[in-house]
Amino acid sequence: MPDTPKPKQKWSEKEVQLIINDYFAMLFAEIQNWSYDKTEHRNLLIPQLSDRSKGSVEFKHQNISAVLVEQGLPYIDGYKPRGNYQKLLAESVEEYLNNNPQLVKLFDTSPVLNPTQPKKIESSKIKNIIEAPPDKIISPKPSVKPWLSRKDKRINFAERDAVNRKLGSLGEKFVFELEQHRLKLAGRDDLAQKVVWASKEYGDGLGFDILSFDEQTDSERMLEVKSTGLGKYFPFFLTQNELLCSEDIPDQFHLYRVFDFGRSPRIFILNGSLRSLCNLDPVLYRATL
Repeated sequence: MPDTPKPKQKWSEKEVQLIINDYFAMLFAEIQNWSYDKTEHRNLLIPQLSDRSKGSVEFKHQNISAVLVEQGLPYIDGYKPRGNYQKLLAESVEEYLNNNPQLVKLFDTSPVLNPTQPKKIESSKIKNIIEAPPDKIISPKPSVKPWLSRKDKRINFAERDAVNRKLGSLGEKFVFELEQHRLKLAGRDDLAQKVVWASKEYGDGLGFDILSFDEQTDSERMLEVKSTGLGKYFPFFLTQNELLCSEDIPDQFHLYRVFDFGRSPRIFILNGSLRSLCNLDPVLYRATL
C-alpha cells in the first residue's frame, strides 16, 4: 500500500513571523501606491518556509487579510479575507501592529486610503467600472476585548468611511455622473436629464442618495451609495432607514458599493433587501428605560 501522506503541520512561530513581515511589506507598498509583484514576493518567501505550497502561502495571506478586516484596518487588494485562521496568526498580527504604530499612522494619512479628489468618468470605460458583487464571506467574530486588554482602539476605517462626508459626497457625485452616462449610452437622454442627486436636493436620511431610472421600463431606481478608499471586501455601515428602504421597495432599491476610490474606482451593485443580501451585525443600540 502507498504511504499515507503526512498531514501538514501547523505553521511555526518563525513561519508566521516571516509571512506577516512579507504581507506588511506588500501592504506598505500598496498604501503608498507603489508597484510590487505578489508572485515575486511569494517565490522569495517559500524557500524560507517549511515545505509550504503556493496555495498554502496564498491562503495564509488571505487569513491575514481577515484578521485586519476584523479590526477595521486596510488589507491587500487581491487577497480575499479568509477566516478559520490559527490563534498564533491573530496574536502575531496584533503584536506586529503594536510594535509598528507608524504603520497605522500611514494608514491614516495615505492619499490612497483617504481620497479627496473627484474622479472623472469615461463613457468608454463604464463596463470596467462595474463588477460582480463579491461572494459572501464568513467574517470571524471580533476577539478583541479592550475592557480586559486596556488597549486603546485603533482607527476603524469602516467607521471612519461612514462619517467621512467628503468621501461620501465624492462617491455620490461619481455614481450620479455614472448613471447619467449609463442612460445616455442606452439612448435615454431624456431619463439622464431626470437623474437627481437626492441627498443633495432633498436632504440626507431618505434611505437612498441618488434617484435614477431603468432605461427599459422608465421605473424609478433608488440608489444608496457607500464609498471607500479600501478594497472590495471591506465592510460598510448601514442606517436603519437604508435597511428599511431596501426591504420596503426591494425591486427599486440598489446599493452601489464604490471601492478603491483613491486609485481606480469600481462598483458592485446589490439589488434588493439588504437583510437577505448581507451579513448584518448590530454595532449600535438605542436604549430607553
